[in-house]
Amino acid sequence: MNALSRKPARCEWRMENIYPGGASAGVVPRTAVVLVFLLLAGPFGMLVPAASAQILPDITIECVNSVDVDVSPGSTRTAMVNCELENASMWEEEVSLDISSEDLSATGPDSVSVPAGETVLISITVSADQDEEAGDYQVNVSAEVTSASGVPVPGLASDSDEVEVTIAEYTTCDHTVGQGGGTLEAGQIISFSVSISCDSNTDSTTKYSTRLIDDSGSAAWPSGFDDQSPQCEVLIPDGGTSENCQFQILTPSNLEYTWEGCVIVLEDGGSVPKSCPSSNVVNIKVEPKTLGIGSIELTGNGSIFGEYSDEAPIIIGGVATVLVLAIVGMLVARRRRRSLDD
Repeated sequence: MNALSRKPARCEWRMENIYPGGASAGVVPRTAVVLVFLLLAGPFGMLVPAASAQILPDITIECVNSVDVDVSPGSTRTAMVNCELENASMWEEEVSLDISSEDLSATGPDSVSVPAGETVLISITVSADQDEEAGDYQVNVSAEVTSASGVPVPGLASDSDEVEVTIAEYTTCDHTVGQGGGTLEAGQIISFSVSISCDSNTDSTTKYSTRLIDDSGSAAWPSGFDDQSPQCEVLIPDGGTSENCQFQILTPSNLEYTWEGCVIVLEDGGSVPKSCPSSNVVNIKVEPKTLGIGSIELTGNGSIFGEYSDEAPIIIGGVATVLVLAIVGMLVARRRRRSLDD
């Protein structure tokens, strides 16, 4: 056969699957990653003491179980959470951190280096809004080894932990006393209103009541004064509310002395001051009832009747009767005189 007439030989090429376990070309199995890591990191492993340390990358994270966050007005509304990252392997590891919470703000380092066989402490800041509802919330902290001895090792070692964050309940109220008071006569009513504003992160209730404090500092309720105020109870929903309350105190009609002092309004559980505050109070002066002719005082300790002021109505009635009889007698005498003259 002529050599030129020969058909050229056919060559066939076949691509064999070089990935163990039947994995596709686009997926690198865990076993292959481990082998590559060991091959690359092998020379560095000679620098590490061959003790009982774990050969493969490893990380363990453990955080405090729970923390409380105070979100009341004036508070920092934050709490610190401490976590420990332990590397039990024979490699220095670079660890990435993922900190998350659905309702709270939680921040911390994005990554940290953990030497071989050592433990590193990290701090996480948890914060909440002032109007955050009271209750328990979760913060999740995840750690993953991204490289060991400088060799990327994604997916080989990771761990996570949860922290329970408790938002504490709070209710704070302020009140402003309206105008009222001044100088009153015994038997009159002390009347004023109070504006109340409350903030709260839970449903709650509070009450307000009045107290009398005299100029001597005594907070004992004076005899004869009658608090006729309707109950001042404030129902506070989550988020807060504002309300007004009316107060009225009947002074005794038979008051025998001048009472001076103030009326204060206290929230249940509030402490009574030892003297009248300089503001947000109702200052009052209650004077006894007086009966007088011109500027002459007929009742009271300084009256013309002195210690017989209790019998003043009888005395006044007797004096009035005598005056009337005297006037009648004068009229009769005048008429008789006229008749005699005629």
